Amino acid sequence: MSNAKELIITWFKRVWEEEDASAIDELLVPEVNVNGLGAQTMIGPEAFKQFHCALCSLLTDFDFTIDKYLEQDDWVSALCTMKAKSKATGDPITMTGNVWIRTGDGKLIEGYNHFDFMGLWAQLGYLPHDCFEQGLSGCKIR
Repeated sequence: MSNAKELIITWFKRVWEEEDASAIDELLVPEVNVNGLGAQTMIGPEAFKQFHCALCSLLTDFDFTIDKYLEQDDWVSALCTMKAKSKATGDPITMTGNVWIRTGDGKLIEGYNHFDFMGLWAQLGYLPHDCFEQGLSGCKIR
C-alpha cells in the first residue's frame, strides 16, 4: 500500500470515524485548499474544522469505505461510501462521493470533494426524498 493511500485511510479513520479534530491539524498543511464542501474554498485547517464540527453535530458512528482508488504522482482519488447515523433520530445514513487529493510529505495539500449532500439532506429530512426527481422535472423543490 502506498503512503498516499495510507494517508487517506488514516484521514477517514481519525478525522471521521474517531471524530478526532486534532488529526486535522496533523494531516493538513497550514495553507491547505479544500474545495467542494460549500460555496467557498476552505483555506487552512481551521476552516475545515468548522465543517467537521458542523457535520459531526448532525451525524455519528461514521464508517468510510474506499470503493475505488487511483493514484498518479502526488495526486490520489478515492471513490467512497460513508455510512453514519443521524444524531437526531438514530436512522442509518449512506452517502457516496469522491475525493481528489494532492499529498506531500505525509500531509494533505489540496482537496476536491464531490459528495451527494443533496441525498444526505433528504435522508436527514431537510429535503423531500424525491428532491432530485423534482429538480429534474423542472419543478421547484417543495
